[in-house]
Amino acid sequence: MTIDANQLSTRQTGLLYFLIVLVPFGLFSWAFLHMKTNSAYDELRDKARQLSGVHALYVESFFSETIGRMESLSIYLSGEAEDGGLTQRMLVATHRVDPRFSGFYIANEKGSIVCSSNPSEVKGNIAGRAEFKLALLTRKRQVSEPHFGQGTGQYYVSIATPIVSPSGDVRHVIIGSLQISELEKGIQHLVRSENVRMYDRAGHVLLDTRDLPTGSRTVSSSILLEAVPWQVEATLAMDYANAVWKPYLIYAAAMLVILSCVFFLVRAMLAKKRLDRELARIEADKLKLIGTIAAGTAHEIRNPLTGIKGFISLLSQKYTDERDQYYFALIQTEVNRINAIVSELLLIGKPAGLRKETIVVQDVMKEVLPLFESEAQLQHVRVTAALPAHPLHVAIDRDHFKQVLLNLSKNALEAQEGGGEITITAAEEGDRIRIRIADTGKGMSAETLRKLFVPFFTMKSTGTGLGLVVCKQILDSYGGSLIIDSRVGAGTTAVIDLPAARAQ
Repeated sequence: MTIDANQLSTRQTGLLYFLIVLVPFGLFSWAFLHMKTNSAYDELRDKARQLSGVHALYVESFFSETIGRMESLSIYLSGEAEDGGLTQRMLVATHRVDPRFSGFYIANEKGSIVCSSNPSEVKGNIAGRAEFKLALLTRKRQVSEPHFGQGTGQYYVSIATPIVSPSGDVRHVIIGSLQISELEKGIQHLVRSENVRMYDRAGHVLLDTRDLPTGSRTVSSSILLEAVPWQVEATLAMDYANAVWKPYLIYAAAMLVILSCVFFLVRAMLAKKRLDRELARIEADKLKLIGTIAAGTAHEIRNPLTGIKGFISLLSQKYTDERDQYYFALIQTEVNRINAIVSELLLIGKPAGLRKETIVVQDVMKEVLPLFESEAQLQHVRVTAALPAHPLHVAIDRDHFKQVLLNLSKNALEAQEGGGEITITAAEEGDRIRIRIADTGKGMSAETLRKLFVPFFTMKSTGTGLGLVVCKQILDSYGGSLIIDSRVGAGTTAVIDLPAARAQ
C-alpha cells in the first residue's frame, strides 16, 4: 500500500491539529468544567447556608414570640382571682388577636379542662399528655412534639405553661395550640428560589415550601433550632446552564481561537522549514549536477586548452608585431581564466572530506598569513591577527583548510577600497572552533547575501562565482559551515565554523 504526498500531508496536518488544538482544548474543557462546577457548588452551598440561617432565625423568632405570648398570659392569669367568666373572655380575646394559635385552654392539676377559648373543649382531659405532666413537675414552660390533626390535615404544637399562684402553687396549666401552617405562611414570604423544609426530631416533614425542578442538581444546608428540637433545611437548585455552561462557552470560544491561531502559526513555520529544506535540496542537486558535469568534462576541456595555450605561445614567437602580441596576451588571459574555472569545477566534483587529519589552526594560519600580508601591504591594507595561546584542533584536510582561508582572505582584501583593515580571529566556543575574517570594506546588501552561494553569481569582473561555493562545500563535508554577515557601509565578516577535535 502506497501513500502519495498529498495524503501524507493531510495526515500530518490532522495529527498536528489533534496535538495542538484538540488535546489542549480537551484538557482545558475538562479542567475548566471541573473547576467551574466545584466553584458553582461552593457558591451555592454558601448561599444555602445563609438562607437556612435566615429561615432558622425566623422560626426561632416565631417561637420566641409565641412562647412570650404564653408567658405573658400565664403571668396575667396568675394574678387574677379565680373567675371563670373573666378567664374565658381573656382566652377568647387572645385567640382572636393571635391567629398563630388554634385555641387556648386551661386544665387543673388533674388534667381536666376547666376553661377554653373553644367551648367544645371544656369536657376534655389532658392528664396523660407529656407536656402537661412536665409543666406540673418542673413548673416551667414545655413544648410538645408535633402532632397531626386528622380533621384539619395540619401539624400542631402544644405549649404548656404553668400558672403559678402568689403562694407558689401550680393549680392550673394553660395550653396554647400553635398552628405550624401559620409558621409556614411567614416562611413563604421569605422564600425566593429555595426550597425550605422543617423536620422534627423523628424526621417527619413539618413543612415543605416549594418543589424544585425535577432532575436538577441541588445543594442543601440545615441548622438545628434552639427553641425546639427541630431542624430547618434550605435547598437550592443549581442553574447549571448559566453558572457553568455559559461561561464555559465564552472561554472555550476564546481558547479555540487562540489554539487555532497557534495551529496555523506552527503549520506556517513547518511549511517554511519544508520550503527551506526543499530549496537547500535544490541547491545541493545543482551542485551535484555541476560536479557531475565537471567530473565528466573538465579533463576533456583541459586537453584542448593545453593545445591552444601551446599554439598561442608558438604564434607569439612567430608574430612579434606589437598589435599581434596584444591579441595573443588577451587570448592567453582568457585561456588562463577558463583553466581557473575548470580547476574549481574539478574541486566541486571531487568528494571532499575524504582525507581527514587533525591539524592546529594556528599552524595553518601562520603559513597563510605571510602570503596574504604581502599583497595587503601593496594595497595599503592593515592585517591584524588575534590567535589564542593554546592550540585549536580541527579534523580537516590541511590543503582544503588552507584553500578556504586563502579564498576568504582574498575576498576580504578585494572588498577594500583604498586602504582599510582586516581582522582575523580564532576562538574555541563550546565544542566548536570559529575563525572570523572581518573587513572594513563597502559591505553587501541583503539581496546580495541571499545570492552568495548561488553557483556562478559574482560581483567581480574577473570572478568565476564558484569560490564561495567551493568553500562552503568543503566545510559542509567536514561537518562545518560558512556564515557570511555583512551590511552596506559597515564591512563583511566571514565565519568558518568547524567541530573541535582532540589533539593526537
